[in-house]
Amino acid sequence: MKGLIRAEFRKMLPTPLWWALLIPVAPWSLLVAWYGTAMGQVEMLQEITGRALPTGLLAMSLATNYSTIFAALLGALIMTRESWNKTITTTFLTANPRSSVLGAKLVLCLALSVVYGIVNAVFGLFGGYLGGSLGNATGGVGGLDQWLIIGGAGVLATVLWALVGFGFGALVNNSVAAVLVLVFYKFMVDVIASVWLAGSQFAWLSGYLPGAASNGIVGNLAVPMFISEFAGPRESIVPAQAFEQLHAVFGGDYGFAWWGSLLVFAGYAALLCGGAMLLVRNREIN
Repeated sequence: MKGLIRAEFRKMLPTPLWWALLIPVAPWSLLVAWYGTAMGQVEMLQEITGRALPTGLLAMSLATNYSTIFAALLGALIMTRESWNKTITTTFLTANPRSSVLGAKLVLCLALSVVYGIVNAVFGLFGGYLGGSLGNATGGVGGLDQWLIIGGAGVLATVLWALVGFGFGALVNNSVAAVLVLVFYKFMVDVIASVWLAGSQFAWLSGYLPGAASNGIVGNLAVPMFISEFAGPRESIVPAQAFEQLHAVFGGDYGFAWWGSLLVFAGYAALLCGGAMLLVRNREIN
């Protein structure tokens, strides 16, 4: 198994695929986080209190929600690129059983997605800091412990999106289709479904959608932290509407625990990866 894992890293690292997708993560996370400090009436709250608020935490939540798509595309392409290059037949024939090959690719996917998550966390924090400090003198990024918690949750969300992409790529077995469907679903289908559910009697279901669940991993931590810093001892009397307005911008659902969102999204990742393992083991190759 170690040899297969080494082989997968040797096949991937010299190619531009992994770093070509990694490069946009840094500026994308920075710019989205910078922009995020001006959203959700955060600047008005800072002016009211006149003290530092951890706007960087909210901004990093927003950056994570948008940058995880790169990890999903990475996972999909790790699984489909050999089919595209017509080398998967040789790989399967020379490295039986297929489950070991898939396991080695999965290890590669996990390792690279952690790198993506860390880059997102660092540049998301930097963007949140710049947006807060340059846009308003009272901007802040929170304490080190808060940043580590939000950054760690962002890494988890990134890894799970990579697994979703990996499983989906294995199922469709086509690079172009996997990329197009993942992007279209994350930024169109899931958003439209969330908005539609929010105005219906099934609003409680929105937190169980894949995109909403992944956003909740970070958003359901960042928003309560921000409210706690803003309200202080008066946190218990903050109306639910304040939470809901921030969640609408920065992700998550009021009353939904971050670990609940984590379990829901991990379930989607496990379902896709498990289904992919079963399918690929029995798929004909030529």
